[in-house]
Amino acid sequence: FNHNTFDYGPAEAFFNDFFYPNLLPDIFAGRRPAAPQALAQLDRRPPRVALKFDEQKPVAAPAPPRTVALKLEITDAPAGAQDVRLFRNGLLVRVWRGDVLRGQTQTLLETSVPLVAGSNTFTAYAFNRDNVKSADATLGTQGADALKRAGTAHVLTVGVDHYANAQYDLKYAVADARAFGAEVKHQLETLHRYDRVEVTALFDQAATKANLLGALAALAKTVQPEDTVIVYFAGHGTARQNRFYLLPHDLGYTGSRTQIDEAGLQTILNHGVADRELEQAFEGLDAGQLVLVIDACNSGQALEAEEKRRGPMNSKGLAQLAYEKGMYILTAAQSFQAAQEASQLGHGLLTYALVEEGLKQAQADSAPQDGAITIAEWLDYATVRVPAMQLDKMHAARDLGLNLSFAEDERSLDVPRRAGQHPRVFYRREFAPQQLVIAQTAPQN
Repeated sequence: FNHNTFDYGPAEAFFNDFFYPNLLPDIFAGRRPAAPQALAQLDRRPPRVALKFDEQKPVAAPAPPRTVALKLEITDAPAGAQDVRLFRNGLLVRVWRGDVLRGQTQTLLETSVPLVAGSNTFTAYAFNRDNVKSADATLGTQGADALKRAGTAHVLTVGVDHYANAQYDLKYAVADARAFGAEVKHQLETLHRYDRVEVTALFDQAATKANLLGALAALAKTVQPEDTVIVYFAGHGTARQNRFYLLPHDLGYTGSRTQIDEAGLQTILNHGVADRELEQAFEGLDAGQLVLVIDACNSGQALEAEEKRRGPMNSKGLAQLAYEKGMYILTAAQSFQAAQEASQLGHGLLTYALVEEGLKQAQADSAPQDGAITIAEWLDYATVRVPAMQLDKMHAARDLGLNLSFAEDERSLDVPRRAGQHPRVFYRREFAPQQLVIAQTAPQN
């Protein structure tokens, strides 16, 4: 507070270093997570960021401008200024990484950004050398109606049943990815809001790290601000030291899944798609809506996170990615054994909740029930429904004399006391100028 009630920093100013996913459940469970350092040790003086239009760059007439020139002024930065970010309507469109002052006391950054028809709200912020975020600078303008276009919906689905190391094979990842892509394509085409819906599929041997990152790079060259990009991954995933990794077909490790050593684990992580690599890939996607769905399975002893219940769904890296990209991210993880045992549906529980119940049965149309399923309704539905499905399956297994658990450390508990694995959804709720509609469940007026 700086000894002044009206001079304070928002909690989000300390997000990058101090955010701890799933904090309250850990505290209620008796854990006492420690901050990485004392807040008082930080230099909490953020830089000042101002955002202006560049009036010196005239726009050719008579066509409406597709781009607008912007200037970002960085001043009053006694603790430095770095990693400046610029958003349009909640989506990251430009980053200036590293120290932007370069020994000066202030600096001016210039760029041109595409406009969309209607409202264009630009937001910019920076960090000081201790990673403390500045206040947001905002600026708005209206794009001409002549800029309006239907846009394209790009759906990238990745599923891995058969790994290069067969000990990591799964049963329903490809079926999940195929069903997800087909139903999302059907629903988006039914909306008649896109010029076209394109689905790119990477299954099994095609689902390599190079192909996944290559597909995202190809999208970065073609997408427009009016487009939507939805990425779905079904396969193995894990988290290590607040970072998360998606594990593609080419693990690079040929040894035993249950007797892996540290060197083998490091090989797997090196071949995985890290959150930092995804961050760089999504950074180049200038699309109006970005969605990432991860249906990942922790593969028992080999790939458990430091705390078994966390998995990739509670990764700090995921939360940062959603926060800084203005993305919607949904993740679910379960133990390898539970994923193999809960096979009656022919799909993973997350995908079944999203596709079969959420879309085909329109059960996600609930908040409010108005004939349209928004992306937030759809993802939030899955976070509530999947734990209920897990409990039903654990009760059914118990009646058959089996001990099914979706969290390995709960096998000794009675079924009613088991919490299972809970999907997590990350999105910046203040960034919702235009909600993405994923399906229409009633005729439009």
